[in-house]
Amino acid sequence: MWLYNIMVKRTKKRSHKRSNKKRTNRQKRTIKNRNEARKYIEIMNAGYKQITSSWHDIFDKDDYLLLSYIKQGIKKGWKILKDKNIIKEIKCNSLCMTMSILNSTLGTRKRLDQLNPVQELYLFFISYLIDDSNLLPKEASLKHAIKKIDNRIMNKKKDLIRYEAKKDNRNIKKCNKYIERQESLKDQLIESDGLNKEGIGSAFKLDVCDGIDCQYLQEYKMEKGQKWNETYSKFCLNITEIFKGMVWLNMFMIFDRIKSLKEIKGMSPYMEKIDLNVDIRKSIYRQDIILIPDSYIYESDLFYKDTAFDRAIRRKVIRKEDKKYWVYHNLNLEKGTIDKRGINTLENKHYVVAMMSVQYESDWKSPKEVKEKEMWKNFQDFLNGKGKLPKLKKIYKTIRKIGENEKYDLQEDIENTITLHWIYIHRDRLQDFISGYIE
Repeated sequence: MWLYNIMVKRTKKRSHKRSNKKRTNRQKRTIKNRNEARKYIEIMNAGYKQITSSWHDIFDKDDYLLLSYIKQGIKKGWKILKDKNIIKEIKCNSLCMTMSILNSTLGTRKRLDQLNPVQELYLFFISYLIDDSNLLPKEASLKHAIKKIDNRIMNKKKDLIRYEAKKDNRNIKKCNKYIERQESLKDQLIESDGLNKEGIGSAFKLDVCDGIDCQYLQEYKMEKGQKWNETYSKFCLNITEIFKGMVWLNMFMIFDRIKSLKEIKGMSPYMEKIDLNVDIRKSIYRQDIILIPDSYIYESDLFYKDTAFDRAIRRKVIRKEDKKYWVYHNLNLEKGTIDKRGINTLENKHYVVAMMSVQYESDWKSPKEVKEKEMWKNFQDFLNGKGKLPKLKKIYKTIRKIGENEKYDLQEDIENTITLHWIYIHRDRLQDFISGYIE
């Protein structure tokens, strides 16, 4: 019996040592994760404060729970940036030219480990905000749809209080009507257990820019425990502000306003703009940018020379089926010329691409021929560097209504523009993209 007791004690002792070792390893992993997460948390806090002009941190040291999600997102974002099949159009922003510059800057890097943490976090948001075909068939749950309806009602009640203070009877009536309608639709969903979606299908559609939809997409993580719920709620409810903060910080770094991560912490959140003064004409030359004509230019004789090449490419554009589009490329600043290039003659790589929208002075009711002549002249002036030339003057902070809410936003100020939209796209997607844009 005494031998048995000794063996039991030894077994318990060994078990206790193994338990302590496991606990120690777990603690070491937690400390390592906290230290690694700190740099990303500090940068996201800095970005949030920049956009909201606040000194308030939204994340703390316990939000290291985001680390695995961030690291996975960075790797996925890098793959998306390099994937020639994905057009880089990022949701939740209005900075198409700025984003194209940023995507191109990061896209020229050969390896992911060449990026700093601010750039890595931008990739993380790319992984979430670029259209994911896997999301298209999904819908929000009934619980989250009702939550979205409650949010709509709450926001409209805030508007109602404001209108009542102004005694704005017209808008008071509108608000009350909207609230009654949403409450009725909410009752309809509850009574039918979500089956009757007539008039309220929009509440089930997923929008990655929406905080409630973000919470739905992160539901698995949020159900792991209270701290997980708190961490991911903070992330989701502030996702657009944090993302725009990453864009703001990256643009400061690109234009050498800050050169180190240490400087980020010392930035004042009260800066309202970044003055850029980018000469777009020179940028098109230096950065190998492509211009996509609009339908006016593709069809107008004025924009084609009387050569066999120009006649041939025009025929391919105006025919009814199997159209083959060309693009403008190789701007020559000295000669004031730009080449027409077949898409298949371009290099096998990603390009910054701008969709053209050359202005005309006449009334929109004027004959097409008059407008085309003015567009042609204005384009020739652009090529030759005459008159008022397009410039990206600045990026600035603003607040505007996005969806149901007033949100912090960034806008770009482009003077004398000849473009409508900018994207970062691989050569192999250009034909399909232009077809969808023109036709």
